[in-house]
Amino acid sequence: MYKLLLATNNPEIRSLFETIDLNAIGFSRPLFAASADEAVRLLGSKAIDAVGFYLEGQEAATLSNYLHFERPSLPVFAVCKDADKQRLYLRETAAVLNQIHSNMTDAPYNDDMMRTMMRDELMHRLLCGEVEDFSVVERQLKLIRSHLSATRPCMVYEMDMPQGDVYVSEHQNAMDRLERALRNNFFGRYVDRIYYDVAVLTPRHIRVAAIPQGGIDQDTDDFRHRSDDHVEECLHTIKEYLNLDINVVEAGLIPSLRAFTE
Repeated sequence: MYKLLLATNNPEIRSLFETIDLNAIGFSRPLFAASADEAVRLLGSKAIDAVGFYLEGQEAATLSNYLHFERPSLPVFAVCKDADKQRLYLRETAAVLNQIHSNMTDAPYNDDMMRTMMRDELMHRLLCGEVEDFSVVERQLKLIRSHLSATRPCMVYEMDMPQGDVYVSEHQNAMDRLERALRNNFFGRYVDRIYYDVAVLTPRHIRVAAIPQGGIDQDTDDFRHRSDDHVEECLHTIKEYLNLDINVVEAGLIPSLRAFTE
């Protein structure tokens, strides 16, 4: 059974959690904290698998800052007053914890690597247009503690690979392998406070998103210039090492990641 910490001074929220059958979802009875300070104390003394909070003003800011700087990997689950939605959020939390702590004996995955894999999969689905409800993305990013920004402007590059059909015909599982290679070996993930992700949509259509890191103010023009420079450099390197021509057909700024679900 996983152990939750719920920080709230709202009696309605606490009562809701006491009525939900947490055992059926995979959780033991949660620990409760009435303030940010009490939550911090419990986080420092107890084994907690995930934390949620429903606090106001400075209390919420204090706990949020603590989690950001001191517990950057601890899953944070959403808290609300609707019982059905809360059960959904808890089931999502259990699913993420199960995946993080899965026993993959054939591969040396640790918790951080599992979070990275889940983030890559989530962003792939988002870039491919497979996610309709952006609130799901926001909750998942908190659960896997991804520090990319869900609210700031992003750069999106639509690319053409003229040799795509030939490349796919000559390589087994070519699209998946190419996507992993582009992400892991060329574009990278976090580069100079920008997160890059890649989706190979068709043998010729590749989409790259450049997303600013959350919690850090970045000038939009500077962000765009740094992103453009990195993408251009990556395409030159791909040509050098893979002998693949990939051309940017369209590039532009979108208001936020939410645009992929609209």
